[in-house]
Amino acid sequence: MPLSKFNIVFRAYEWITTSIRKIVVFRIILAIALVLTGVYVHPLIFGLILAAVLLFLGIASYKIRQSGAALYSPVVDRFFQQVPCYLSIQDKDLKIIRTNELFRKDFGDRIGEYCFKVYKGYDEICPNCSVKKTFEDGKTYTTEETVITKDGKLAQMIVNTTPVYDEIGKIKGVMEMSTNITQVKQLQEEIETSRKEFMDLFEKVPCYISVQDRDFKIVRSNNLFKQEFGDNTGKCCYEVYKKQNTVCNDCHVARTMQDGKIYSKETTIIKKDGTTANVIAYSSPIYNKEGEITSVMELSTDITEVKNLQRELTNMGKTIATMAHRIKNILMGLEGGIFVVNTGMEDEDQDMIKQGWGMIQRNVEKVARIVKDLLYCSKEREMEFKNIDPCTVISSVNELFRDRAAKEGIEFSVIVPEKMPIGKFDPDALHSLLTNFIINAFDACAIDSTEGKDSHMILVNGSYSEDDNKYIFEVEDNGQGIPGHVGENVFEDFFSTKGREGTGLGLLVAHKIVEEHGGIITFTSEVGKGTTFKAVFPHKIID
Repeated sequence: MPLSKFNIVFRAYEWITTSIRKIVVFRIILAIALVLTGVYVHPLIFGLILAAVLLFLGIASYKIRQSGAALYSPVVDRFFQQVPCYLSIQDKDLKIIRTNELFRKDFGDRIGEYCFKVYKGYDEICPNCSVKKTFEDGKTYTTEETVITKDGKLAQMIVNTTPVYDEIGKIKGVMEMSTNITQVKQLQEEIETSRKEFMDLFEKVPCYISVQDRDFKIVRSNNLFKQEFGDNTGKCCYEVYKKQNTVCNDCHVARTMQDGKIYSKETTIIKKDGTTANVIAYSSPIYNKEGEITSVMELSTDITEVKNLQRELTNMGKTIATMAHRIKNILMGLEGGIFVVNTGMEDEDQDMIKQGWGMIQRNVEKVARIVKDLLYCSKEREMEFKNIDPCTVISSVNELFRDRAAKEGIEFSVIVPEKMPIGKFDPDALHSLLTNFIINAFDACAIDSTEGKDSHMILVNGSYSEDDNKYIFEVEDNGQGIPGHVGENVFEDFFSTKGREGTGLGLLVAHKIVEEHGGIITFTSEVGKGTTFKAVFPHKIID
């Protein structure tokens, strides 16, 4: 029976049952009315009236309780209106019999309709209905549901169902309290999306990222870090980056841990394969909920190639300036040779013509060497490999420098077997390699001022190792030697100790030649005692 049909009775019932005093007063008044009726009315009529009153009250009370209207009371209503969530009470038929203002605002005045129709738009009961389960066992249930508001919007809800009992302990309805968590779910999704984006960035960003705790131990690292340094979780950063046992001097991570500021530092680190890299490292604090710094994120960008390029450009600039000066001297030599030739031709002096022509030839040869070295350095010249016995190249080098050594008073020796196995070489490149080694040896001897040294020597050694099938070429001198701080970059920079009269290309060319042949170039040196350059080539044959 709908609530509206018994509205007056329900209101009267509600007013009467709100307190024990009202119930007592109502019963006294009812008793007085019945007594007066019994006095002034015929007993038969009185009996009929009494029976009718009792019957009406019984029927009304039954209908009220069966419909759940007994749950309508000021106490319940105040609770409904004050709770900031959707509240409704369903009867045993799952029809809504009570709602609060917030519910009516978003779902409309749906009294008497099925809850599954109101919340879900369904025409039949929801699967695994928690309201029905609460009616059956009197337990409280919590579920997460998606509902549809009156304007057609979807909303995520946390739904709690709890039984509502009458005074005799019988379940007369189920209160359903629904809390809208749509914004919370959206925020969760946004946070999860942001977390995934951050993790994707963390893993794929092209730099080394690690997180270190207050003991400088690595607690997390990205993929690139693991590739280059290994999975070093639990190890201290200075062990991993620097292979040392103590915290680095002026540690930027320690400074960030102390004051929470972001710091940067350019430093050199060591990878797991033993190679070094130049990096710019940034340290940034990570806070907990209490605002305390718990760890530091370190982001390191590899700038090795940039540093190499900077160094090469710097050295190239210096070399170009030096070469310009050298070429100027060569041009002056050419002009001098031309003048001598012209003068000899005017005077018909064959000796002067020969002298001037020799000057021109020597300076043209110097220009040719500079151009050839530049082509090697720029890789414009491609290797022209042939199957040769390298002994023939060493013999031609011997002939080239034998007379110069005699003029400069340097003991020049070449030790080479009669022949070596035929191998894959670029003859001109091999000749240039040995020439560069020997010219550096001559210059090291020429500028040597070591006390007590009466003479200088240059030894050229060529051999073949049967054990590992490799060619070995060495040029040894007892000149001034190369200082340790200079020797670190002799094959990378435009190194010069006045070799090539200051072009700075000789050893760089040598390194590139050996590299093109798949070999290895090394040197040993001691200041005041001399230097030995060594090139080892693998035995290869052109098919």
